[in-house]
Amino acid sequence: MRQHARKTLQDLWRQQPHQRPRLELLVGLTHLEKTGKFSELADGVHTYHSVHGVHLVVLSLCCGELRLPWAFQVWRGKGTPSPAQLALKLLRTVPVTLLKGKRRPRLHADGGFEHAEFIRGVLNRGLDIVVGVRCTWKLEDGRQVRHLMVRGSLLRPTGLDHVMCISWVWLYRNKAPEQRFVRSNLDLGGKYLARVKKRRPADRSLFQDGEGTLRP
Repeated sequence: MRQHARKTLQDLWRQQPHQRPRLELLVGLTHLEKTGKFSELADGVHTYHSVHGVHLVVLSLCCGELRLPWAFQVWRGKGTPSPAQLALKLLRTVPVTLLKGKRRPRLHADGGFEHAEFIRGVLNRGLDIVVGVRCTWKLEDGRQVRHLMVRGSLLRPTGLDHVMCISWVWLYRNKAPEQRFVRSNLDLGGKYLARVKKRRPADRSLFQDGEGTLRP
């Protein structure tokens, strides 16, 4: 899987040496919900956020129209490395040669990867980050992000030495609109950061044929 993705990217870049799109890395947690007993999956079936099944931390690479699955890790339950720690492990498998280029690579992650340890690990790899964040996440001045009134505010979250740009989007999946917050180490401005969050590509195709119910 990694070898195919690497070759596909390199072939694309050879064809477009002067118009190389930005490489975007997507990190997400996919739940394959299971019902009943699966003795052969005993070590991999756990309950996470009320979902009982197999929980996969997935890393995909995107460049232009390409959506390439790179690698995944199975979360093994409490007392084992967290999804954020597994994501950093996956990130270390991406060769430095793929991260070079005129346009700095950008990593997109769901809200479950908002922890300071994960953000520091991404930034230390020389990547920019756009990551979802809970409304209750605390800022250095004691407020929570849900108390912000201006999109694009530059603030320092608790536990981070980096100033982050914070914005939000409204999602209309149900009858009532749902406010989702997002932050980035880049000063993208409130409106543009919200657009980046909305158009974040989602790639679950690698696991759509898996047994059970797939929930992003």
